[in-house]
Amino acid sequence: MSRPRSGPTVALRLFASELRARREAAGFTLEAAATALGVHDMTLSRLELARTAPRRATVSHLLRLYGTPDTETETVLASLDEARRPGWWHPYRDILPEHLAGVIDLESAASLIRTYAPGVVPELLQTPGYARALLGLRHPRAGAEEIGRRLRLLEERQEHTLYRTDRPIRLWALIEGVVLERVIGDRDVMAEQLAHLDRFAVDRGAVTLQVIPAAAGQHPLLLSGSVDILRYTHPQLADRLVVHGLHQEAATVTEDKGAVLAYLAAMDATAALAPPPTNRIRTGEDSSS
Repeated sequence: MSRPRSGPTVALRLFASELRARREAAGFTLEAAATALGVHDMTLSRLELARTAPRRATVSHLLRLYGTPDTETETVLASLDEARRPGWWHPYRDILPEHLAGVIDLESAASLIRTYAPGVVPELLQTPGYARALLGLRHPRAGAEEIGRRLRLLEERQEHTLYRTDRPIRLWALIEGVVLERVIGDRDVMAEQLAHLDRFAVDRGAVTLQVIPAAAGQHPLLLSGSVDILRYTHPQLADRLVVHGLHQEAATVTEDKGAVLAYLAAMDATAALAPPPTNRIRTGEDSSS
């Protein structure tokens, strides 16, 4: 009936959500629809939760069961091909935990990403030299080839998120001032990274940078680790909160509304304590002069 994937893509999540909506609109319970389809209700539940990708014949059967007009059926089946297509990150699945692959796909589809960076420059804004130094720190036993692949994965994340042309995106980053003072790699690597951030600050297009100076004192995010909030234009995709840990497997992802709103409020309050964006990134002091 279905095939396993290395993680649900946004397209599959939206497709599964549409199937669930059509079932509910047709007045079928999950159990009744599964019985009519001749499968266990858990099987249909996994399909509607985007945990498996359905076959074309299965979708056709469900659409007939739900009384879908022929013209709509063709449109839905056409979107199934995209939903079954692996994400762009699929070739890297051997070095990417499944749940983080899902995060990257969600990140690629977001319309707004708000991030708090307490220790290092956010990954989407890192230069290759800066990122390579941190990858060596995170994966001390990895060889040059693996580090190179992880670096290419990060560069593709940046391409599919910040530099994509099909859908506009905004990134709003709150960066602790100490991040800009801590030398990662060496001084040349750090100078290149700061110049890279300067270019974003001058452009002020898709990226907004705010630096939190030490003089700001305590703020609502002070006890938090690195945090991302992902927002979407599609009404069927809820905001996601991603809290990163020291180890990749320690990252947590939730769409719990209370958790998302709590972190949004903390980000708003912290942003109010930081100087407004300027055209030069240095430390936490205003550098507009």
